Amino acid sequence: MIQSDYIKDLLDLLLDVDNDGIQARKQIPFLSEMHFDYTGSGLFVFFESTQGIENYRVEKVNLVLDGVIIQSEGCHFSAQGILFFKNGFIDYLEIWCYEGEYPQTELKTYTISQVWNNSKNRIITKLP
Repeated sequence: MIQSDYIKDLLDLLLDVDNDGIQARKQIPFLSEMHFDYTGSGLFVFFESTQGIENYRVEKVNLVLDGVIIQSEGCHFSAQGILFFKNGFIDYLEIWCYEGEYPQTELKTYTISQVWNNSKNRIITKLP
């Protein structure tokens, strides 16, 4: 089970897309964070899965979903979230900071916004 509310919120907005995203959303209960790699310019979150996830494989085996912007008041950065699939399953999440320096700890306060064309323009904000 994914422990981080921040990661859950990112996945929620990234998977709010087409049929593949809707199908991939069913993989979330079978995922947990295996490893966090903070890079200074972002973060990689690698997932491990449990048995049962194989029932929710997406058709586009090497799917990449992006289109969310992450900001955090007080940290002075802007980043984007990109979700990578391998063999039809969620593999890892990359958070790439394109403005400022990404913090070396999990965010507790943030705003995540959908920005792709024809998105639902959903926004998730967590305040202290």
